Amino acid sequence: MPKTKLLILGYSSFAKRRIIPSLKKHKKFNYCICSKSNKLDSKKKILYNNYQEALKNFRPNIVYISTINPLHYNYTKKILKKGFNVIVDKPIALNFKASKNLLKIAKRKKLLLAEATLFNYHRVFDLIKKECNGFDKIEHIKSDLNHPLILSPKQIEKIKADCEYDMAIYASSIIRLFMKNDIKDLSINRNYFKNTRIVKNFYIKANSKKSTYFGNFAFEREYSQQIIFYTKDKIIYSPQRIFALPYNKNLEIIVKTKNKFKKIKVKKDDCINNFFKLVLKALKNKKYNYFYKTILQDGKNRNIIKNN
Repeated sequence: MPKTKLLILGYSSFAKRRIIPSLKKHKKFNYCICSKSNKLDSKKKILYNNYQEALKNFRPNIVYISTINPLHYNYTKKILKKGFNVIVDKPIALNFKASKNLLKIAKRKKLLLAEATLFNYHRVFDLIKKECNGFDKIEHIKSDLNHPLILSPKQIEKIKADCEYDMAIYASSIIRLFMKNDIKDLSINRNYFKNTRIVKNFYIKANSKKSTYFGNFAFEREYSQQIIFYTKDKIIYSPQRIFALPYNKNLEIIVKTKNKFKKIKVKKDDCINNFFKLVLKALKNKKYNYFYKTILQDGKNRNIIKNN
């Protein structure tokens, strides 16, 4: 059976660290890279410096866009219009209007369009769901995503990757996955870098009919990543690094009941590999509604966050 041809447009650190290692393990893909800023290198599979040449000569089944945020929309729009299926690093676009326009093009041309928000495809969430007796039994959710500042505020502004652009997708996804988008009210508190409108950190509070959510997202802090789920009689602690789980390590969740702690082992899993399996299934069946719906729901939630 012929392999699915995937063109990676851009050579981001995320592509290097996670996407390419996953593709190397996945025997159903034949991939190559197009990068304007890197020299051609057959060993690294950087075979093109021009995306139009890459589309013409490589003829990919899917294009994975992994460039800086401001370029996502224009590249996605152009490539969809040329008739290629597209996956885009989060955020798919810088505003909800642009996301809806991309969805409109994809639907009209009957193409796959997916936003690569990948953390929830890990098997750990099946175990958390089981411990909760279903996500509808969750009464409160708390999430932390903090990491030290890597870039200067000036660099962050240039690539549109401040804390809100970079992390609001995770808050949006939590609302979609565990609160079923049933939000009655939502509030945001933002802090900015001095003398700028660049978001350094933000806090989100949201209420639905059945549950509440508090999220803490920040740059310039000690690294931490975790989601804690509260039910009527349990507290379930996700593994650390929950938004970027390693693919090569066994993990554990911790469940607290009646002030006693139980550790549950989680076998190695690769959320990116699992995501690509869903992509291949969607391409085979030509059914893309799951990915369309995810983009729409997360886009709506991000828009609500942005405007609060």
